[in-house]
Amino acid sequence: MGCAGAQVDQVFAALGPGVRGLVYDYSPQPFSPDPARFVLPEVIEARGSAEQLVADWCGRALYRADPVQGQAARMLQPFAWSYHDGEPSRIAADLERPEVGEVRERLLSWGLGRGMTVPLHLPGRGFATLTAFVETEKGEAALARFALMAFGLQDRIGMAEGRGPLSPREAECLGHTAEGLSAKQIAHVLGRSESMVVKHLQAAAVKLGARNRSHAVALATRQGWIA
Repeated sequence: MGCAGAQVDQVFAALGPGVRGLVYDYSPQPFSPDPARFVLPEVIEARGSAEQLVADWCGRALYRADPVQGQAARMLQPFAWSYHDGEPSRIAADLERPEVGEVRERLLSWGLGRGMTVPLHLPGRGFATLTAFVETEKGEAALARFALMAFGLQDRIGMAEGRGPLSPREAECLGHTAEGLSAKQIAHVLGRSESMVVKHLQAAAVKLGARNRSHAVALATRQGWIA
């Protein structure tokens, strides 16, 4: 994750006017609402006005009470949210919880009371989010564009981490997957057990930083592992 800072800089610059701040955070374990098991982000990169929240979110563990992170841990799709009264929001039902009060007060006082968040669930590599703090409510088109930026950011971070190369067998299994074969069919072609093929595919996905098998094929093709 050492390259995350430069990648976050690029995304923040690309977002342009109307975005007050940006935060990327990564934890090696998925977010848990249980304080006894809670893991603060291993990596947190904040830009713009969002830089001021890092000390409280990590140092005082307000990250634990942040309902945006709670929603992101339970979701796969990007979402918009707001702490402002009367605005439609994914976190509206959470705002009455006592532990959310300080989070809401601080974000509103900093002008960071609305935003967009993209959950990034990473097989074998934990959980990350990318959050943009915006001045005005954003529609579905803006959310979709931001989601593409978030997935692209995570792909670039993953590729820059220097993972080991795919083994010939892992690349071969992904190549057959790209042709539409199931793990069972690949096992038949290669004369191997289905469980071994699944292990090769899982190992390849981890090395590539892929979210699923289709994403692994796309990344492997882009990086030249398969034709």
